Amino acid sequence: MASTGESQASLTVGSELRELARVSAWVHDWAEGQRLPARVALNLDLCSTEVVTNIMTHACSQGGQNIFLRLCWQGQDVALEVEDEGSQFDPRQVPEPARATSIDDARIGGWGIPIVRRFSDGLRYSHHDGRNCLTLLFRASAPP
Repeated sequence: MASTGESQASLTVGSELRELARVSAWVHDWAEGQRLPARVALNLDLCSTEVVTNIMTHACSQGGQNIFLRLCWQGQDVALEVEDEGSQFDPRQVPEPARATSIDDARIGGWGIPIVRRFSDGLRYSHHDGRNCLTLLFRASAPP
């Protein structure tokens, strides 16, 4: 289920990986309607995909759960709000992965949260009413 308004949009997706295409299309449609710079739209798409994939993979292991997304303006920033009913998880508490000193030490997984930190401009988290509530902020005038 998706709804759009002039300056905000919301989408509810299931916890199946096939829903990622809907998330990406929804993000791009909203970003285009808001005339966001291409760089901001791409960062928004990358981060929404990473966050939703992590929720689907780790928080919704039993399946059948919904993930709620909302895009809106918060001042000069675009906010992506994501809510899920998975186990309480604050991504701000996850330490940065250690840098590999050789190819043999290179880590294969665990880069989703560092990617989100790098390509968003702010991250807020709260947990209430049994729900994880994550907000990512993106400066609408991000430098090229």
